[in-house]
Amino acid sequence: MLKRIALLLPAAGLVLAGCEGASEPVLSVPGSQIDQLQASRHSGNPFSGSWRLTSAVVGDQELLVGTDLSWIVRFRNDGTHSVSVSNDFEFLVCKPPQDSCEWNGTYRYTGTTITFDEQNHPDPDERGEDTGYYAHCGGKWFYLDDADDGGVRLTYQRTGRGR
Repeated sequence: MLKRIALLLPAAGLVLAGCEGASEPVLSVPGSQIDQLQASRHSGNPFSGSWRLTSAVVGDQELLVGTDLSWIVRFRNDGTHSVSVSNDFEFLVCKPPQDSCEWNGTYRYTGTTITFDEQNHPDPDERGEDTGYYAHCGGKWFYLDDADDGGVRLTYQRTGRGR
């Protein structure tokens, strides 16, 4: 059975919709009033496990996330997570001269949002709490944030199950 989700992003005035099977959600501005919205439904912790970043879009620009850059997020059921970035030769996250970096923190989520608290993020501007919208679809999860600054969309692919 195909999975359909629609998620209203009130702060951004955007809708995340059209998730079927392994396809990506479509991000669009609503043309008319939407009568019913539903968030994706999960049993247990939908984040638990390891996830690899496969795409990063900031505004209209897709950042190079190729075979060299490795960005892995590990979510644990106790509400903690860790991030490991390697081969960051363009220093998108890690600070020169280090092309690899790691950090950890906590997370909590609702049916539509996920909040990270990362006090030891390598970028001081990214430290502290940050809440964004998410959707799960076909073994992937999509994170949407910073709508006022052109928007950020990160796509992650599951690489392992949590314990």
